[in-house]
Amino acid sequence: MFLVWLLVSVYLTFQAKSIIFNNQVSWAPVPAYGYSLEFVKNSKQENLSFWFFENQSSDEVILYLHGNTGRLAHFFPELIKEANVLSPAYPGYHESEGKPTIDSVYETAFLAYGWLVQKKGFPENKITILGHSLGGSPAIYLASKKPQAKQLVIINTFSSIQSMCFRQYSIFCGFSGHIFNSAEQAREVATPVRHFAYPRDLDIPFAENEKLFQFFTKSRDKKFFPLDGYTHSYPNFNQILPEM
Repeated sequence: MFLVWLLVSVYLTFQAKSIIFNNQVSWAPVPAYGYSLEFVKNSKQENLSFWFFENQSSDEVILYLHGNTGRLAHFFPELIKEANVLSPAYPGYHESEGKPTIDSVYETAFLAYGWLVQKKGFPENKITILGHSLGGSPAIYLASKKPQAKQLVIINTFSSIQSMCFRQYSIFCGFSGHIFNSAEQAREVATPVRHFAYPRDLDIPFAENEKLFQFFTKSRDKKFFPLDGYTHSYPNFNQILPEM
């Protein structure tokens, strides 16, 4: 029995990459929305795709970190109502080169934040870090390292991959604690937090969001909002935007 447990646990851990990242279904580019495209090299000299959407009436910017299926086209017209928007694609997604890994996802978030500050000249206190679904993990990690950011906004995300794994595979998830452990990183987030979750989400259970929110112990300005209607990939921006 122990050998079966060990073999299945190891197999699941090694298969985590293919299970987590679903870049084969990345959404196609959306040039009709008028973005500018720039490529930024990561530490492996791979070109990462950055989409920047300009809002001339705002001096703020939203850094949108996408989920495991890539950028969601319907997010952009909604977010642009609020501010300028930068949307980087992780390696292997959209026009970005390479293959996605945990480290390369985190690195993409850091490079995008630095690009906003150093190239575009945005003050850190004008940057909202927004993560949807899997993108909540790099968003939380980035916010834990960037306390001067304006705020962290997360939508329909999880506390950790291990917690999600336990819900499906039970005892065979013992070796996955290091994979996108958002709960552990949330302890170090000092920025304001706005956490949104859809109670009837079929992709990430509402309970995962409730569990994660309890770990934002360092932030003195945090709020949790159950979302009315819509779905995991189509959150209610009519409710989200006024709270940002």
